[in-house]
Order: sequence, then C-alpha cells, then structure tokens
Amino acid sequence: MVMTGCASKLPQTIAQPPAEVISASAVQQHPETYLGKQVRWGGEILEVANAEQHTDVLVVGRELEKDGEPIEDSKVDARFIARFSGFREPADFPEGKRLTVSGTLSGVEVHNVGEFPYPYPVVEVIESHRWPEKKHYDHYPYYPYYPSYYGWGPYGGYPW
Repeated sequence: MVMTGCASKLPQTIAQPPAEVISASAVQQHPETYLGKQVRWGGEILEVANAEQHTDVLVVGRELEKDGEPIEDSKVDARFIARFSGFREPADFPEGKRLTVSGTLSGVEVHNVGEFPYPYPVVEVIESHRWPEKKHYDHYPYYPYYPSYYGWGPYGGYPW
C-alpha cells in the first residue's frame, strides 16, 4: 500500500531499458543491422521540425540513468531524430530541455550540421517523456532548525 504512493508516472518503455541496448553511434555505422529494433534514447533537444505527416525532434544523445533520465554533461553518444506522428507543438519541445523516447529504428537520414553531412538515426516514437529541470544549489542550505544555526546548542552560533 505504501508503494502505490511512490509509483513512477514514467511510461513503462521509458522506465525500463529494452532487452538489447543499442547505441546511436552503432546505428550510424551499421544502420541496416538495426532496422526495426526497439531503442530507448535520450538527451537534450536541439530543434523541432514539422512536416506534413510528422514532427521531427532533433536530439543530442546522452547516456541515461537506470530510469531513462539523460545524464546532464555526460558523454555525447550521437545525434538522433525522434519522429512523432502528426503535428506536435514546437513550444512543447524547447531547445536545451531533456527528452527520453522509446520506439523503433526506421533508418538513417543525412542532414547537415553546419556544412558537415551528419547521419541521424531515426526513431519512430512510441512513448516519450520530457524531464523537469534539476535544481542546482550554489551552496549547502542550512537546515533551519539546526541548534547552532540560531546561536544555541553545543557549537554556539557556528554552523559546522
């Protein structure tokens, strides 16, 4: 009963890695080997491009935590395209936000990054999850009820 309150709201295919873990860089090198395979990839959103039948979200792939959350500032695996069927509002996918998708590999498309032709693996998205921003603290926040915080207790007014 206690566990139901802690249950994850993540889609099952995001929370659980697929049986075979495939990297985006491996797909770039041998795309024909991985066509139709299930993947779970994530990273930071670069841009959104709407076409007539689908929406492409370009993502810089990052390493994932066990639960599928992209690890900030981790090693870049490779860029990839998360392809959603139909129209998706670009404002729902702001640049720099973290996204994890699960889906099926449908091939590789070459797009330019600057003037460099870059092979983007394409994932036909089944489920996705956009992660909230992590809070970063510049300092250790003192616990307000720590006795020395108020100048009383065994250490006087010094918070060590």
